Amino acid sequence: MNQPLPAESVLRRVLGGSADLFRGDDYPRLLAEAAAGTQLPVTTGRRIAVVGSRGGSGRTTVAALLARIYAAMRADAVAAVDLAPEAGTLGLRLGVPDAPALDAVAARLEFEPPASLQQLAGLLAVAGPANLLVTGRRRPHARGAADPWGPAAGSPATGVGVGTGVGVGTMTPAPAPAPAWTPAGPVTGRPPDSVDSVLDGSGANGVAGSNRLLLSRIVSRFCPIAVFDCSPGLGAPEARWAVGNSHLAVFVTPATASGFEDAVEYAAAWRRDPLLGSVPLLVLVVQCAKDAALSASRQAGSLRRAGVDALHLGYDRHLAAGVEAIPSLLARRTRLEAVSLASRVLSTAVSVHTAPARNIPS
Repeated sequence: MNQPLPAESVLRRVLGGSADLFRGDDYPRLLAEAAAGTQLPVTTGRRIAVVGSRGGSGRTTVAALLARIYAAMRADAVAAVDLAPEAGTLGLRLGVPDAPALDAVAARLEFEPPASLQQLAGLLAVAGPANLLVTGRRRPHARGAADPWGPAAGSPATGVGVGTGVGVGTMTPAPAPAPAWTPAGPVTGRPPDSVDSVLDGSGANGVAGSNRLLLSRIVSRFCPIAVFDCSPGLGAPEARWAVGNSHLAVFVTPATASGFEDAVEYAAAWRRDPLLGSVPLLVLVVQCAKDAALSASRQAGSLRRAGVDALHLGYDRHLAAGVEAIPSLLARRTRLEAVSLASRVLSTAVSVHTAPARNIPS
């Protein structure tokens, strides 16, 4: 079984600790100051959508880090919801690889709505800390009549592989209609699986939309903070639904030339889109490779100079391993960046006084 390893070697940690005995170390103070925003009071459920334009950008890693930091810094419940259509890895990154899939949980909620946080926890997986509730990956063999997101009986399936960033390919249903939103701007008209049809229960994904609505209401009722890990792009109904019903979207992009262009195009189109314009957008540039030619911090600075709200997250050996993300095993610099990110995200989400574009009552 793959075990998470610390980002820094034993020798480096020992030498660093020894040096601290002979000089003042203000790191604990900096970390405490950075973490202050993660403990802000939340009066109504705050939903945070983590999105990205492509797989392998670190989107799921960021969602797992945010959820785990909030759960560690707060006494109330935090939910981490895997919205990837198939083979999502959020449960793996949070140490609960067998967490129940969202569609299965939503189907049960329709018939057995929980009356307490304890009952909700019984339907989801509980990760460490004990106040972190998680939904997991969908599995191809689990499809059937009771699967609200699976193909209808007798419908054909294609052999298209869906990349998850870890080299996993799975069978998927027939391609969905054209997305309702692209980097070039909104598509005119109302396609069968537009945001409206997903949310109001009409169209081909009506059952899925109803279940997601129900899940969002219940999660927001019992969990003041919910983090949605969305599939790459904004074409999938799940991603459009999550963004349209969140108080903040974190757009994760790699520190590459194409990742920079994605961030610029999406940020520009975001402001023009009637659905997304009221949802704050924060771009996070991630250093995915240790020896990458481009710097995440410099690219984030260039985005800020271009008028895009952007932060960065540096390379970390522990996160790059692709197994359970544990904040205490991060390098000191990365831990400070991650905690600062979590504070900034929640502070922005809490400050949003107007309802999201498609608000779901808490």
